[in-house]
Amino acid sequence: MVITWNLGLALALAMPVASDSGCCSAEPVPTTLTALRKNPEAFRNVWVTFPVQFASIGKVSNPFFTRFVPSEYANFHAWGGEQAIWRKPEYDNAFGLLFLSKGSQHLDRLFQLKLYDRVRCKAIVRDAFQGQPWVEVVELERLPHKVNTATLSHIYRGEQHMAKGKWNRAISELSLAPMASIPATVKASVHGSLGECYLKIGESAAAIKQLDMAMALLGDETTAGIRRLHAAAKIGPAAEIDRRVNRRSIKDHERPMWEAFEPAVALKSTTTGKEENPKSGPGGPTHPAQTTTPSSSR
Repeated sequence: MVITWNLGLALALAMPVASDSGCCSAEPVPTTLTALRKNPEAFRNVWVTFPVQFASIGKVSNPFFTRFVPSEYANFHAWGGEQAIWRKPEYDNAFGLLFLSKGSQHLDRLFQLKLYDRVRCKAIVRDAFQGQPWVEVVELERLPHKVNTATLSHIYRGEQHMAKGKWNRAISELSLAPMASIPATVKASVHGSLGECYLKIGESAAAIKQLDMAMALLGDETTAGIRRLHAAAKIGPAAEIDRRVNRRSIKDHERPMWEAFEPAVALKSTTTGKEENPKSGPGGPTHPAQTTTPSSSR
């Protein structure tokens, strides 16, 4: 009887539990929001940390199958820190099942967040309902750097030109993306895309320079695609040239014209890096490509 009691006590002590402060006694597992969404059952009752990009305060609740009722929890929407939200499918794929107790000391921090602000969440998957994780966040840690509307718009347009084989226009567009205060992974994506564009028009030296910068930013996390382009630029750049285009500089009349038509507030966003408050509710924020007037950055 004593042996059975000791075994049960040992098992109980080994399970991750929340302390009175809402934090976890076990070391949280670093992961991503994408991983949680892909396999919520694997993370049920496991303490985790993951970075997110804030989207908006929400109004989601499920008092019948979860503990998350509006009177006790604040709901918010976010993108995973790993999501390339300049691509519309990713932008439209914000996650809205994140909850923070209204008794948490981090509640004020949540309501102070602005669109695209980056935070690291310490959290636990409390429920998995209809294939989705219902996540209780207990801590929010502000992270440096964030994307802004101007950066997202330029990268989006640059990739649209790349998809059409308009490499010179893509180079011009990507070069306009403000880079000063954005996350290293986003900078690396811009440099990687520029490297590919230069390689396609036969400018191998410029391609290597851009790809070197991308690899330096990513380090061990450098993607196979960037490594392949880098090797091609050094060993066989001629094979990568897009023969549908001429190797020449962009003439003045070929330069992108949207600067002439966007209001002055769009230019202000490039220098200030501030963002407007997101929309609340089920609609959520609108992708920069869908706005006729880009969001101001105040």
